[in-house]
Amino acid sequence: MRRRDLRARLAGRRASARRVLWFERVWPALWPAFGVVGLWIAISLFDLPAMLPIWWHLGLIAIVVLALAALVWRGLRPLHAPTETEIDRRLERSSGLRHRPLVVIDDTPAFADEAGAALWQAHIDRATAQVTRLRAGWPHPGIPQADVRATRAALAVVLVAGLVVAGPEIPGRLVRSIWPGLPQGTPVPAPQLQAWLTPPSYTGLPPVFLRADTGAVSVPAGSHLTVSLTGGSGEPSMSFGDEATPFTALDAASWQAERDIGNSGMLTVRRRGGDIGHWDVTAIPDAPPVIAWTEPPGAARGQRRLQTRLPWTASDDYGVASVVAELRLKDRPSADPVTINIPLPGGSPKQAKGAPSQDMTANPWAGLPVVATLVAKDAPGHRATSSAAGFTLPERPFKNPLARAVIEIRKRLSLAPDEHTQAASDLEALSEAPEAFDNNTTIFLALSSTSTLLQHSGAPETITEAQARLWALALQLEDDAVARTAQAVQVARDALQRSVQKGDKTDMERKADALRREIQRHLQALAEKARKDGTLMPFDPSQRTLNQQDFDKLTQEMKDAAKAGRMDEAQQKLDQLEKMLEQLKQAEANPSGDRQQARQQRQRGQQQMGAAEDMIDREGAMKQRAQAREAPDSKPANDQQAAGDKPPSDKPPGDKPADDKATRDTDGRQQKALRRALGQMMQNFGDLTGKVPDALSEADIAMDQAGRALAAGKDGEAGAAQQRAADALKKGEQQMSQQMAQSLGISIMPGEGEGQGDGPGDQMSQGDGQDDNDNGNGPGQRDADGGTNGQTGDDPDVPRDPLGRPTRDGTSGRADGGDVHVPDQMEQARTRELQTELRRREGERTRPQGELDYIDRLLKSY
Repeated sequence: MRRRDLRARLAGRRASARRVLWFERVWPALWPAFGVVGLWIAISLFDLPAMLPIWWHLGLIAIVVLALAALVWRGLRPLHAPTETEIDRRLERSSGLRHRPLVVIDDTPAFADEAGAALWQAHIDRATAQVTRLRAGWPHPGIPQADVRATRAALAVVLVAGLVVAGPEIPGRLVRSIWPGLPQGTPVPAPQLQAWLTPPSYTGLPPVFLRADTGAVSVPAGSHLTVSLTGGSGEPSMSFGDEATPFTALDAASWQAERDIGNSGMLTVRRRGGDIGHWDVTAIPDAPPVIAWTEPPGAARGQRRLQTRLPWTASDDYGVASVVAELRLKDRPSADPVTINIPLPGGSPKQAKGAPSQDMTANPWAGLPVVATLVAKDAPGHRATSSAAGFTLPERPFKNPLARAVIEIRKRLSLAPDEHTQAASDLEALSEAPEAFDNNTTIFLALSSTSTLLQHSGAPETITEAQARLWALALQLEDDAVARTAQAVQVARDALQRSVQKGDKTDMERKADALRREIQRHLQALAEKARKDGTLMPFDPSQRTLNQQDFDKLTQEMKDAAKAGRMDEAQQKLDQLEKMLEQLKQAEANPSGDRQQARQQRQRGQQQMGAAEDMIDREGAMKQRAQAREAPDSKPANDQQAAGDKPPSDKPPGDKPADDKATRDTDGRQQKALRRALGQMMQNFGDLTGKVPDALSEADIAMDQAGRALAAGKDGEAGAAQQRAADALKKGEQQMSQQMAQSLGISIMPGEGEGQGDGPGDQMSQGDGQDDNDNGNGPGQRDADGGTNGQTGDDPDVPRDPLGRPTRDGTSGRADGGDVHVPDQMEQARTRELQTELRRREGERTRPQGELDYIDRLLKSY
């Protein structure tokens, strides 16, 4: 190997040896410092430094840093760089060379003779051959000798445990250990702009929030704009169109501005010359409501023919606030109009219609031509009117001639109040004919005082007072206390309505008490009239009726709401009170046609009740016979008579089993026939009231069980089932009475049914093969099936009621009964309602398929 290559090779090996020597000297010197660092990392992984108070945490960090500096300085201070000799010795030891060949290579001989030179060269060649095996070897810092207690292993275990405990929080815990949360000043937040538009409350629309990407927005006119800016520095400004709106500082970093949007414009928010946000806002103006007549107004039809019907329809983009009807005299248009408040359904509907009927017969304009106009308003106050419609205001007919004359004077005062002196003279003339009012002092004084009132003054309030007196006088002449009290209720009601609109709490309490007293008088008058006319209905505890307590309770609730300042609630209570008064008015009317229909319905109800009572008697008789058959040696002597069975025969006692079987078969046929009659009665009662009592269905089930027991010869079970049937029939009779009182308004107590003693059993046939005209009982006697032999037992030409019983037109000798039932108009209407409801439900395809199939089968029956 050439000497130059050898030196290059030696330089590389010596560099490696130098690094190994440096590591072996530096690592033991830095090991204590690395141990402190490892210990800090371990306690940091357990998040222990972050648990210390801030200043303790800082102190611990300072101690660790100082300890590290001291240990590093102490370890590195005695270190020196490896010498060339140390490097060569390291190479020779690590390579296992002897006799220091590296020294030989760089050495020179002391004598330069030829023989010595040759020997030296051989020595160099041998050393050079050894150099090719040079290696620095692995470093041996000698840590085990320095750490005889193996603390490094314990530290490694703690570090591994800390890594497991910290898991994904390793970076965060390490950062917290060297960067404690020092108290810092409040940072200045980034600017945040929030803007929204709140539509007026009457629109019912939600707020509209303005975002950076909104651009353009449309809102109802009158919406309220709110802009809030937080963060940043500098006072912002806002402009809408050409108008500027200043911001109000809420705190050092918060600003807010508000304004109403009445028209369209560009909304811009700026700060320090730059735009923060801008939006194109379009204000949609509120449209006025629309109102019109749906039909010509005028007198109502039917029972309410004396009331004024006002059919109307109204609409508004955000809801109609109020609707009133203004009436003006056609022949005196300058008179103040009469205003009728029309209630709206559901508060402030966007679209609504109705046809309320108002009793205006007590108004001084009753019987006179008027012109009516509808007026609608919305929440902003926009007003709309309908076209004018003329009609004659309905008036109450009076039979008393003097009452008609008084009402005529009253109407003349409405048309020409300036002619009040002539009206006074006419009243004076009427008072001078006492025979017209039977010398009644009260009527004479009323005529005279009203005449004097009109002679002295023609002021509007005087005319109004005189007309009120004349109306009360006309009602008194007609001897109608109900009408007088009803008029007083109407006057008190109007006064309370005006007080509620004014919001006067004290006056409202007085007017509410006055209305309560007038309602009490009116109810007393109604009760007295019913007593005189004989129209008092029996008391029905299941029927809801209006009484004085209902009115008192509602009046007190209205007063309490007014005292508490809840005027809206007081208005609602007043509306409820007016609805109750309208119901009371409707209940007063009972035309003759309704009374005739009520009599017919009562007669039919009595027939049904009589049939139920007859079934109870027959079930009881069959139960007694079943008990007698079950007894081993006894049979009551009166069983045959009670059941209408055959009289005792001359058969010997040994034929008792045969007799029991015969009577059991007869009772079985009668039980089946009685069940068929019950089904017919249930159908007829359902047609009458619209619902079948549940107890009758229970009786039907019990009859079926009794029939099956009789067929099986089980008299004990048959008697028990017949007892259950009789009990269910009694319960059903009570339910029939209550149901007729609720649905038809008629009261038939159990025991008031027609035709007791004759019933559905009259149409039953024993089917025992005997002659219809001779059952072995003799002529004129009732056979086992309840018929009269030889006469009407099976005659198809005999008129019968819906349960098959002979009527009074037959030959059965009955004194009461009824014709065959023919469906009346109410039943036909009920059938149409059922068909309509079934078709509606059939159209709802989301119903279960089984229900749809059942509805389809029901519709096929029609």
